[in-house]
Amino acid sequence: MLPVNPEAIGVFGLVATVLCFGLEQIGVGVKGADHEKLTRSLGFIAILFGGCCQLFTSLAMYLFSVAGDNSIFLGTVFGFFGMFWILVGLFFLKGGDKKVMAHFFGCGLILCLYFTYLAFQRGLVWPLGVDLIVIDTLLAVLVPAWYTGSPALTKVAGMCNIAIGIISLFILFPAIAH
Repeated sequence: MLPVNPEAIGVFGLVATVLCFGLEQIGVGVKGADHEKLTRSLGFIAILFGGCCQLFTSLAMYLFSVAGDNSIFLGTVFGFFGMFWILVGLFFLKGGDKKVMAHFFGCGLILCLYFTYLAFQRGLVWPLGVDLIVIDTLLAVLVPAWYTGSPALTKVAGMCNIAIGIISLFILFPAIAH
């Protein structure tokens, strides 16, 4: 057993990322902002916090089985979302086609729905299962939001991101205290 819980760093990266994205999506602090710099900043946050922190946790779950019987499952969840945030970060830094990203969000939704099913099957209902339901909702909203550019759907996505961040605190705090 490791003397520390690597889950804390992965969840912290998630919380920091989704709160930053959520606040931007609902419009907090963006009035009069330099949108090029805002986009670049979100890209760096996504890669370093959302991506790297969760990939570190994924590797620790796989290599050291820190979550016991749930290590492979949780390692896969952290690994997927780590790569997810790296891709989103690169999109924000380098650009690309929003409709292709919408397709990716749809594919991610399929995998995340299965993660949600497995979380409930394993009895990991609160907070992980509930968090995954909100992530499912976020991904379902992101598909039409990125296809249409709808400001209303973007705000719904922002509210989902903020909810994910708040729910994830119930994973983070016990992980830190572990």
